[in-house]
Amino acid sequence: MEDIDTWLHRVYEAGGDRDTLDRVYDDWAERYDQHLWGIGNPFTAIATAFISRHLQSFDARILDAGCGTGNAAQLLHQIGYRNLSGFDPSPGMLEVARRKQIFQHLFEHALGVGETVSDHYDCLVATGVLTSGHAPPAALDDMLAMIRTGGLLVFSVSRLAEQELGFAAKMHHLDEAGAWQLVEHSRWFDAHPFLSTEAPVELRIYVYRKLA
Repeated sequence: MEDIDTWLHRVYEAGGDRDTLDRVYDDWAERYDQHLWGIGNPFTAIATAFISRHLQSFDARILDAGCGTGNAAQLLHQIGYRNLSGFDPSPGMLEVARRKQIFQHLFEHALGVGETVSDHYDCLVATGVLTSGHAPPAALDDMLAMIRTGGLLVFSVSRLAEQELGFAAKMHHLDEAGAWQLVEHSRWFDAHPFLSTEAPVELRIYVYRKLA
């Protein structure tokens, strides 16, 4: 039985290749929840807390982007949100998410790759997606296109991705373009606090409001 370290190495060794990464996540899907919660997984809880602070209606349309097995949506469902959709590029992950019976809609899509999926959600949440080897900075354009003007964008970004992989520049560009407005953000934190065999992966959660 492969442990969490083995799966994380397989993810990193994919080197951002979309097909390889999707196969890894397909294979990991049945054990993913157990492994993710076992290493702490604070980013999902923090993102959920921010959404509950700023989104009052339980009928709000929320999209879990790069939903994986649906961890963020599952917490939102437990709080009381009823109108949940999600997407992920991994069919295996989507199958596990579908079995939770909390989503109104699930579909296959990869952020920042190919045609943008347009819609008018009230909130989009993306946790553990904007990091090395996963979604590119262009994913932020994709994410903004999916929410209505005035809607909320709640996402985690790794320190590495923000400072070295172009996300800081992209976020600054969106600031200058008047595309969004910062509402708040968390402190930097260790994404895997109970995992001692890997170097810490630091994340921050951002909350933005779409302006145009």
